[in-house]
Amino acid sequence: MLVNIISMIMLVIPPEITSESEWTSPDIRIATEWSFNVIDRIDPVYGQLGTVYGVESEEGFEWHTVLVDEEYVLLLESDAVVNSIPYSGDIYRLTFSPDCQYLLGYCYFDEKLILFDLAESTVKSIPLFSSEMELPGNPLIRVTNDGTVLVKHYTYLRMYDSGFNCILSRDNFNWGHAFVGLSNAGDQFYTTTYDSLRAYDMQGNLLWNRELFEPDDELLVHVRNFMLSHDGAYITVLDLYKLQIISTDDGAQIARFDFEERVHDPSISESDSVIALSYFTDTSIGVKLISFVDGNFKLDKYLSMNDHRTVSEMPVHLVSESVSDNGHVLAILPYQHNTRLFVRIALLSPYIDIIWLSSSLHDSHAGFTSSDTGFRSDNSGFWYFDGISIHSCLIEEYNL
Repeated sequence: MLVNIISMIMLVIPPEITSESEWTSPDIRIATEWSFNVIDRIDPVYGQLGTVYGVESEEGFEWHTVLVDEEYVLLLESDAVVNSIPYSGDIYRLTFSPDCQYLLGYCYFDEKLILFDLAESTVKSIPLFSSEMELPGNPLIRVTNDGTVLVKHYTYLRMYDSGFNCILSRDNFNWGHAFVGLSNAGDQFYTTTYDSLRAYDMQGNLLWNRELFEPDDELLVHVRNFMLSHDGAYITVLDLYKLQIISTDDGAQIARFDFEERVHDPSISESDSVIALSYFTDTSIGVKLISFVDGNFKLDKYLSMNDHRTVSEMPVHLVSESVSDNGHVLAILPYQHNTRLFVRIALLSPYIDIIWLSSSLHDSHAGFTSSDTGFRSDNSGFWYFDGISIHSCLIEEYNL
């Protein structure tokens, strides 16, 4: 078991942190590649934001966006609509497979599931459960890269293949406290109790059970956050002062980190080699980076900002939204200036210096399913949603 106790590192914060205007470090240039207003593409009342993901091809890198309108699912490459898939239903909740080929939606009033194969432009639907069950509320829904669908509602568990053929039906399945995720291969899924992490095969058989508290743990606080890595090899388990990295093969603990600060909101890079954590104390907020180096996860470096409670112009919080494979971080900064509430986005360099700050974002209750920011796989740029428009940006003249 790898245990790490960390110490404080202080870095210089640009004075522009207290403003509402965009700011860029003199060492770089942030160039907007393209942007578009989402409301120009979907109905502002009935439309939903799906996801943004990167695609590598012989022509280079390109962002793809999925937007869900009232009667169509729109597929965009960069800022251009390239496909429109019609459907019928009132999609209330939606989720994507990890590779974004499949979109699974739950229709509340129609009481059905609807599955889109975005690569083949096909749509299939099935009633959620039989009408005799009369189950109110919203089910948990997930879909894997091969189109396997998992549905959990109360004690009812159903699994379907991509053609909505039932492959598992359990009416009295109790997996404990909460759902964590489906494996990318669709061969197992993970849940939690209040003190353990569990893995099941697709027939609902228990594969392993990992106790999350050690006998010498001083603070037996309940686990707060779970996140499955992109390749499905590990799960991060985060409570107030501790991060565990658990293997999905057998539930073994790969690494453990103990902190003096309260940590929250982890994010994992595309190759799963970098983990970013937000943290806060009574006097500071910041972000920590943990990197996979020479076969081990190690605490790399982190940023700390003080005076967030004593200086009214400072952000009151910091949330690490996205992290790249080379250590860039996109963080959300909420502010509260008297009665004025607003949010900005900060770009941090691999050295954890703040190198770009957005202007204050537009007030919006809309958001994408997983994140409102993301990095290019070649680490040369990023996208973000400002509450109205999606922006694709390039990082140029990088001299740090």
